[in-house]
Amino acid sequence: MLKFIHLFKNYYLGISLIGVAAFAIQEIPYMIMPLIKPASNPIMNMQNEIKWLETVQGIFGFLCMILLMLIVRDDVKIFSIASAREKIFFCLTILMILINFVGWAFYYSGYQRGWLIVLSQFAAVPLYYLFFGLWKSNYLLVGATGPFFLIHTINGILNFLVRK
Repeated sequence: MLKFIHLFKNYYLGISLIGVAAFAIQEIPYMIMPLIKPASNPIMNMQNEIKWLETVQGIFGFLCMILLMLIVRDDVKIFSIASAREKIFFCLTILMILINFVGWAFYYSGYQRGWLIVLSQFAAVPLYYLFFGLWKSNYLLVGATGPFFLIHTINGILNFLVRK
């Protein structure tokens, strides 16, 4: 962790190396997409009809990424699963990324059901950020993931369950 500017209490603007790693892990399915070249790609071909929803989703998604990677606390170890709280939130973080990866595996194999896309790609990613934020006591990230979860999941529901 690198600390540059003290923000308040134990929060600093800096570089969270574990946050960068967490973001990179979540991006793996997008990195391998050009190699897999799925025959059907409804997520990448999605046309949002509600532009303000897409804009607000983008703002909160970007905010979550920034808070994940650029907010550090000097009172939190880089990697710790010593307490029961840390173990629970670390396990939930891992569970969410596994749900996301399993969903992508189904997606790439052609099993692209709307409910599965909404759960594994639209709901699991903000929950991954939420549980990561709770594990690392990054409550700025936790605060941003609530609206991101709602908006991202609603966007998925509108595009893959309501509009078929």
